[in-house]
Amino acid sequence: MFEEIKGKAEEFMNKDGIKEVVGKAKEFIESEKGEELINTAKEKLEDIISEKTDGKGLFGFGKSK
Repeated sequence: MFEEIKGKAEEFMNKDGIKEVVGKAKEFIESEKGEELINTAKEKLEDIISEKTDGKGLFGFGKSK
């Protein structure tokens, strides 16, 4: 099953335009603006998880409020 999924992923990556789009996405992610966006999203996600779990995190570890 893993090999089948891997093969489909390789097929997808070899389609016209996909490599170009992936390359542009990587460039954006590595840019200053991309890093800022990722850090902001990470902080918001951490806040949401903390709020929803009373500060214990996804796996129930951490300090309770």
